[in-house]
Amino acid sequence: MELNRNQSKLQWDYWVIPKGTPNAQNAQRFIEFATRAERQAAFAQLYPEGPTTRKAFKLLPEDVGRKLPTHPDYMASAIPINMGWYSERGSDGLTNTDRLRERWNEWILR
Repeated sequence: MELNRNQSKLQWDYWVIPKGTPNAQNAQRFIEFATRAERQAAFAQLYPEGPTTRKAFKLLPEDVGRKLPTHPDYMASAIPINMGWYSERGSDGLTNTDRLRERWNEWILR
């Protein structure tokens, strides 16, 4: 069975360093280390999370890279998620997340 990633939802995670942290320099070093192509390629071979650095795919076997959601061929048709939409409230006071949850519960409980 082949996985179809056409129009997959794309979301991001972030590294942050809190303002005023006493270990800002170490945090910067860690982020620099974790975002290196060779580190992301090594991690992707242990855990199927897509590298954020495209250069990492040059360091991965093709069969491994094709299983990852951020493979360059899949990114061309990916759709960025509008995270703000989920917290928007309608005139009834419900968020879009609330509405999705209601629809899910109605469907799953049939």
